[in-house]
Amino acid sequence: MLSANPMSTTPPSFTQAEYIEPALPPEINAPARPDPALFWRAILFGIGGAIAGAACYGLFIGLTHINIGYLAILVAWLIAKAMTTGSGGQGGRWYQISAVVLTYLAVAAANAGVFLWVTTRGGVPASFLNAAIYGLVFPVFRFQSSPLGGIIGLFILFIGMRTAWRMTSGIPGAVRHPFAR
Repeated sequence: MLSANPMSTTPPSFTQAEYIEPALPPEINAPARPDPALFWRAILFGIGGAIAGAACYGLFIGLTHINIGYLAILVAWLIAKAMTTGSGGQGGRWYQISAVVLTYLAVAAANAGVFLWVTTRGGVPASFLNAAIYGLVFPVFRFQSSPLGGIIGLFILFIGMRTAWRMTSGIPGAVRHPFAR
């Protein structure tokens, strides 16, 4: 028989707790696979952005002899913007990983290009393999000349890669410029 009072007169028992798993949307449970056509188009656009960014970074360093790490943020922004343009605004984990890798490789390519330019102008022939290795481990080499400069350079490179990660997240309006919070 139903009573008129919906409240129970017996107090709740706190001796036993029951845990319920929250229902998660399917896109959180497993990373969604991107559309292959859009993904490869975004990669091609990202490679174009990486080439442009590496060229700008390398030319600036080569012409001014100033290695300013803030250009890594510009390189990351160019790559992420190119990838989101190429994918039509799509994003996700695959795009983010690709953007971070392309950002690091573009900065490494810029440093490798500067290494080749300096060694060739100095009359010392350098191989592309030596230049590539130098570019990839440049942040470590930077510690030899200036530990503080090395830490600052790594931090700025991290900010650039974080910018690329956030911009390619696929969340509309997540980041549209490198200094957004």
